[in-house]
Amino acid sequence: MGEIIDPLAFRKKLSDSVFEFYKPKTVHLEVVFIHGLQQGKCEDTYWKTWARDGIPENLWPRTWLPKEFPSARVLALSYDASIKRTATDGRMDLFLLGENLIQEMVNFGRIGQIGVPVVFVCHGFGGLVAKQIVISGNKPQFSQNQKVKNLLQNIDAFCFYSTPHHGSHLAKSPLYLSGSAKGPLLENFEVLDKETGRLNQEFEQFKRPSWHFHVVAESHEIPEFREMVVAEASSRYANATHMTLNANYMDICKPRSETDSSYQCLTTRLKEVLDRNMLSLPFAIESLALESLVRFQEQEESVKGMLEEFRIVGFNGMGGSGKTRLVKIIYKSICNDFDRSSYLDDVKSKGTFDEVLVTLLRQFGIKNGKTGGEAQLSDFQDSKEVYLKDLKAFVKEHKVLVVVDDVGSEENFNHLQQIAIIISIGILVNLSSLDLHEYGSLTSLPPCIGNLVNLSSLILYKCTSLTSLPPSIGNLVNLSSLDLRECWSLTSLPPSIGNLGNLSSLDFHGCTSLTTLPPSIGNLVNLSSLILYKCTSLTSLPPSIGNLVNLSSLDLRECWSLTSLPPSIGNLVNLSELDLDGCMSLESLPPSIGNLVNLLNLDLRGCTSLTSLPPSIGNLVNLSSLILYRCKSLTSLPPSIGNLDNLSSLDLRDCGSLTSLPPSIGNLGNLSNLDLDWCSSLTFLPPSIGNLVNLLRLDLRGCRLFTSLPSSIGNLVNLSSLILYDCTSLTSLPPSIGNLGKLSNLDLRECTSFTSLPPTIGNLGNLSELDLYRCTSLTFLPPSIGNLVNLSSLDLRGCTSLASLPPSIKNLVNLCIHH
Repeated sequence: MGEIIDPLAFRKKLSDSVFEFYKPKTVHLEVVFIHGLQQGKCEDTYWKTWARDGIPENLWPRTWLPKEFPSARVLALSYDASIKRTATDGRMDLFLLGENLIQEMVNFGRIGQIGVPVVFVCHGFGGLVAKQIVISGNKPQFSQNQKVKNLLQNIDAFCFYSTPHHGSHLAKSPLYLSGSAKGPLLENFEVLDKETGRLNQEFEQFKRPSWHFHVVAESHEIPEFREMVVAEASSRYANATHMTLNANYMDICKPRSETDSSYQCLTTRLKEVLDRNMLSLPFAIESLALESLVRFQEQEESVKGMLEEFRIVGFNGMGGSGKTRLVKIIYKSICNDFDRSSYLDDVKSKGTFDEVLVTLLRQFGIKNGKTGGEAQLSDFQDSKEVYLKDLKAFVKEHKVLVVVDDVGSEENFNHLQQIAIIISIGILVNLSSLDLHEYGSLTSLPPCIGNLVNLSSLILYKCTSLTSLPPSIGNLVNLSSLDLRECWSLTSLPPSIGNLGNLSSLDFHGCTSLTTLPPSIGNLVNLSSLILYKCTSLTSLPPSIGNLVNLSSLDLRECWSLTSLPPSIGNLVNLSELDLDGCMSLESLPPSIGNLVNLLNLDLRGCTSLTSLPPSIGNLVNLSSLILYRCKSLTSLPPSIGNLDNLSSLDLRDCGSLTSLPPSIGNLGNLSNLDLDWCSSLTFLPPSIGNLVNLLRLDLRGCRLFTSLPSSIGNLVNLSSLILYDCTSLTSLPPSIGNLGKLSNLDLRECTSFTSLPPTIGNLGNLSELDLYRCTSLTFLPPSIGNLVNLSSLDLRGCTSLASLPPSIKNLVNLCIHH
């Protein structure tokens, strides 16, 4: 086994930012831990983040991990992670941080320099730091540095533990910052932060297809803040594996045992990394001893079998591991079975890829169409299109074998992919599915794509250089699914897109350069799903969108530039899901929205410019969920809101300009969840609130102008949770509170003006949790408190005016008191 650092020192400092927990004699893997943000001093955060109870003996990356992975080098990065700006802390922004860390990693820590896979394990904000390291490594000042190239080449995986890829609402909470000056990194922690949006976009640009991503998400609130630090939606990342654990933000990276899921999530991924990169791959043959010859024969038969099934077979392995030797044996064995064969050796040594293509043309006997002579490098550029056309025709008529040995660079590999597509794609007339995902260098599709008349599925996911689609795309009359996710360079669509009459699913997720949709989009009458999520440059939808009468789902999340919806949106009579989350420039909804009688879910969260809802909203009789979270400019709700008979969830959190609720709110007889937390301008609840007899949860946290609750609150006989946290003006509860026979949780934390509980509190026979934390004006508890036989938790910490407890408290045999 290697060197475990002395328990008293528990780390070896390689530089100010790089620490080594464990170094084996032979390294097969490098694991780099990156911590998140810190409220206070952060000198020890690089190890305390991972150490249960904050003691070195429980630092599992240096105890458990080396035991299970004795060939893994374990390191940690340290940085100024303070959220508070002082004279000494919280001074560095993310850009400077990335520059510093990548230099210290490769120069002082020598991370990624020995040809073994590198895995980043990131907690919270550490995931954004890892992204910035990658971005910095691709900047001009570092991109030609061989050490940086080595690091980026050897990255294999990222494991994100509660990383806020889209920010955290806690970043703006006064409880989190506690009134101190804000450090620059905290801004990147905010939801919809533009710099974080830029970081995510740049990372996607530089991300490599060979990298693997895994997410571990929290599901519990932090007791101190009573909310999750990173919401589930923010923790998700692209197509990464995703697992939600029974833990909060702090505990998710501090497993208590080696059987805890949080630990096993990581070890499973590390085993996968080693499996992918083990030196004992089929090509790792050291000599041609008898055993090796047997292995060569087995591998030869295996590859021959693959060639029967696949058009392209790739070989990957360490240098000197026998790949070329094996390929030559196979080539000599099968080349006579083909009409024409070509062995292109040592491709990486050629001056340009054009030189490789000229060699191929010569070996296939393809002549210059004008001179009749052999192809020459000197005339190749001028006649390239003609040569490729002739090459395509030749491949169509003959059975050919091409071996490309030692491709060398990623650039050469991308060239090879493009040529393969151009010369073969139009031939495959019976093809039903074409997957070209992550062909990052593909700038265009050949016009012959239109020949694939039987194609039903076309996947162009992450073709990040693709700028347009050819008009011939409209010939794919049998296409039912078109996937253009994260085609960042795509700016427009050809009008012929409207010819795809059988298209049912169209996905533009992350097409950040797309500004408009052609009017012909309205011809896609069979379209059921249209996804425009993160089309951040899209400013409007064409009126013809209203012709999509079979559309059931329209996803416009984070279309930041979208200012309005066309009136024709009301023609989408089969629409059941309309998602406008994060459309921060959207100012209003057209009255025709009320025609969407089959709409079930309307999500307007983060529409920060939306000032009102049209009265016609009340016509959405089948609506079950209405989300208006963070509609900060919304001042009122129309009385017609009361017509939404099937509404079960109404989310008005953080609607800071909302001053009142209409009395008609009491007509929502099926409402089970009403969220009003941080509606800081709301002064009262209408008496009609008591008509919501099916309400299970009422959240009023942060409604600081509330002085009282209406007596009708006692009519909410099914209410199980009432949250009044931080209602700082609330002085008392009405006696009718005692009628809430099903209430199990009553949260009055930081109700600093609250003076007493009514005697009827003792009627709450199902109450299990009563939280009075920092109710600084509370002077006594009523004797009836002793009737709460199911009370298991009573928090009285910070109740500085409470002098004593009533004797009846002794009746509560199951009670745990926090004081």
